[in-house]
Amino acid sequence: MKNHYTGFTSLILTFSMIMLFGMSSCKNELAEIAEVMDRDLPQEMARDVEIFYTDSNILKVRVEAPVMVREMRGTRTVENFTDGVFAEFYGSGDEVVSWVESDRAIRNDAEKKIYLYDNVVLINISGDTLMTEELIWDERAERIYNNRFFRFSNVNEEIYGYKFSSNQEFTEYSFSRGAGLLDPETMSGGRSDD
Repeated sequence: MKNHYTGFTSLILTFSMIMLFGMSSCKNELAEIAEVMDRDLPQEMARDVEIFYTDSNILKVRVEAPVMVREMRGTRTVENFTDGVFAEFYGSGDEVVSWVESDRAIRNDAEKKIYLYDNVVLINISGDTLMTEELIWDERAERIYNNRFFRFSNVNEEIYGYKFSSNQEFTEYSFSRGAGLLDPETMSGGRSDD
């Protein structure tokens, strides 16, 4: 009588060997992929960039830049705006409520933050103006802030200080460690913490 289990056992043994070799080769491939992901990859460069940030299909921010250089640093993406950046922030409708510009900026995708540097100017539709050398825009929190020297001005006030914070529309703001001519009755949306 012929043994039917011999063929079945050979089939299982062959399948097990294939799986064993297949799994070991996957481990090598995964290690190679991890090694490649840890390396800095070549840069990408784009000119005349226009980026739109939306939330639930509603335009929140529009960014323009003459040059953007994107780098992959391991698993992080960093975008450098080397020749300046200009951004418009939109209110609940389609109207621009504030805008910011700077000589250069860096966006860290993992942190969801944009760091604006050198000759940073932030203006809202009321004419309130903030001038500083560094400003951080936190995309997740929808906040703009700094801990550096700033100059704030509007029609009635001029304030110098350190440590500024605002919503990204620059309609509700606060500052501390400030000094200057201040008239709280005429401020269009801000308050002093000192």
